Amino acid sequence: MFPLIPEYSRPFPSSACHWCTENPWYTDAHTPEVRRQLAPPCAPQSAHAEDEDLPHTGARQIMGRSHRERTRRGEADARGTVDNGLTIAELVDWYQRDVAKLKRISKTQSGNLTRIREGLGPIIAAKLTVGQIVEFVRRRRKGEHTNGNGLRVPACGGSTMTVEVSYLAELMKLAGSKGKVKLEHDVVAEARPALRLVKLVAKSQKRDRRPTADKIKQLLEHFEKAAWRSVIPMADIANFAIASSRRQSEITRLLWSDIDEAKRTCIVRDAKHPRAKVDNHRTFPLLGDAWIIVQRQPRTAPEIFPFNSKSIGTSFFRACEDLRIEDLHFHDLRHEATSRLFEQGYSIEQVATVTLHESWQELKRYTQLRPESLHR
Repeated sequence: MFPLIPEYSRPFPSSACHWCTENPWYTDAHTPEVRRQLAPPCAPQSAHAEDEDLPHTGARQIMGRSHRERTRRGEADARGTVDNGLTIAELVDWYQRDVAKLKRISKTQSGNLTRIREGLGPIIAAKLTVGQIVEFVRRRRKGEHTNGNGLRVPACGGSTMTVEVSYLAELMKLAGSKGKVKLEHDVVAEARPALRLVKLVAKSQKRDRRPTADKIKQLLEHFEKAAWRSVIPMADIANFAIASSRRQSEITRLLWSDIDEAKRTCIVRDAKHPRAKVDNHRTFPLLGDAWIIVQRQPRTAPEIFPFNSKSIGTSFFRACEDLRIEDLHFHDLRHEATSRLFEQGYSIEQVATVTLHESWQELKRYTQLRPESLHR
């Protein structure tokens, strides 16, 4: 038996939608005056039914207004595009086949495009609606999305969906500029206010965890005790991460051929950058222990640390589990490295030369100085 709807005194019908049954806040979060004007999503549909499918009153109001504006302009009800028969799946295939020849598609983007193809693939691009985008994002957030093999994909966070929605927007805009689909208006841009309003998308969470000296000591001792049975020299890698401030994936990409013995520097190839990662090769100094650690590595491969980046992450995670250290990531060693450089007296410009940050706004996120370090 479904719960009674306040102000309606009748149960939800058997065809009640998932928002009625799974979200009690739908009927609880408004005053009686608002609820009297609010029909449940499974009620008979009006001319702008798509807007009423959205899971939040404010979201429906936003999209209802956009619908009425399009109606006054005499535009077609199909959101964002004019039908030429191409499906979202066909656009994704075109992007991965043809666009990949012009620009590099990262593993992350390729994976996101695959999820888009699985979730929205059969839909004709010209008929893609705001409601369909919202439902796709909701299923991804709830862990209800299934992949091509029929297996459920684990639920993801709001920041992940922010990135995925941006890739969908890029796909639609590029397809429009290449004549694959004729854009009348931007359906993804119309969906974003609704997605933000119901908190299905979010900005990435900024971590500020700096491991304590005691936790670092525990980890290093653990790695040293396990060194006899481990292929990966985790103690050296952890110490190098702290001494050089390099990311996990960057450490495994460093090459012997990119070391300048005279200057004691090394090159990071394809260094992380928000807009231009490809061919973004940056030089950084190997200070103190970083140089010593590099020099004692065996030269058995082109890479200084010829190991799988994910395997390093797994070893670090298991060590934290064994030691019962909670909420510590390998990337937190970069926070430790940056903070140590400032505590040693280096200036902002000098620290940025090591960490390779391009702005103080980004650099300061990695800086968590300990008050006692200010004593001279």
